[in-house]
Amino acid sequence: MDAAKAQAALKDIGQPAYRWDQVRKAVFDQAVSSYDMVAVLPAEVRKALGEKAPILSLTERRVDASPDGRAYKALLDLPDGGKVETVLLRPSPTRWTTCVSSQVGCAVGCTFCASGLMGLTRDLAPEEISDQVLFWRQYMKRMGLDGRLDNVVYMGMGEPFACYEQVAASLKTLIDQKLFGIGARHISVSTSGVAPRIDDFGRDFPQVNLAVSLHAATDELRSRLVPMNKAYPLAKLGEALKNYLTLTNRKLFFEYVLLKGENDRPQDAQALIAWLKGLGSLSLLHVNLIVFNQTDTPHRPTDESDARRFQERVMSAGFKVTVRQNLGRDIGGACGQLVVLEKAV
Repeated sequence: MDAAKAQAALKDIGQPAYRWDQVRKAVFDQAVSSYDMVAVLPAEVRKALGEKAPILSLTERRVDASPDGRAYKALLDLPDGGKVETVLLRPSPTRWTTCVSSQVGCAVGCTFCASGLMGLTRDLAPEEISDQVLFWRQYMKRMGLDGRLDNVVYMGMGEPFACYEQVAASLKTLIDQKLFGIGARHISVSTSGVAPRIDDFGRDFPQVNLAVSLHAATDELRSRLVPMNKAYPLAKLGEALKNYLTLTNRKLFFEYVLLKGENDRPQDAQALIAWLKGLGSLSLLHVNLIVFNQTDTPHRPTDESDARRFQERVMSAGFKVTVRQNLGRDIGGACGQLVVLEKAV
């Protein structure tokens, strides 16, 4: 929902100011999916709002669910005919997390990520980003899923820092205590390394978590796996991250997808250790290892034993290293698998 648009619509039809508070509570606190469910609103107000300020800017095309009920993936239609995927995850019995997209497709072209196969169509509007969270809150209510969705990761389709203004506006909506009310420290934004925006992000959102899609610690290898590295090589990225750490004194997360025989070798672990040490603030650095999820890309799959070996090597240097849960692999909703191609529609 675009809160400003809804408030303007209420004003246009001559409604008193308290009507917005009624709408706000119904949409954001009660997760209603239709104005017809807001009984306190007069019928003519419900009708006008539905026409002037729809609750959602996107519509459900399909939702796939893992048999164990721990992962859900939605294909959503946008007003202009575009489509995005978003994921709802339950990493523990009491926690729900959504992975949201920020663009239709992606221009970065990481060689192991399915989203890059789409190319880039356009950026999402702020409302289209935050509405993915609202969609899942409505879905949870409709399906009777216990718990509250209050963790958000910008790790879906697209490069969030390539559309920084839209992402920033959506973040302000999510952390607004009168709207979504999600704590800043319960939100993480991932970038493949748009170095100049890291400075902006540290100043604008010092309490929101930053994750860097690293995947290699030498320029030769990273430029091959993550083409963004050609524009912002590791030295430039490192300087931006050191500035970020000085500014925020917050924990910094690194994502590292393990590719068999390419970036999971002992020398790759040593290169990662050396590069991380160059950042300083070692106690604030945390590496998340991700077992490669199969996509239509020419990489060999890794397994948990590969991840554990790599984890031990990096941990031996004193770093915090975890192996991420790979929820949603069975529905194409795990890291690197989101894509909207004709066959997926």
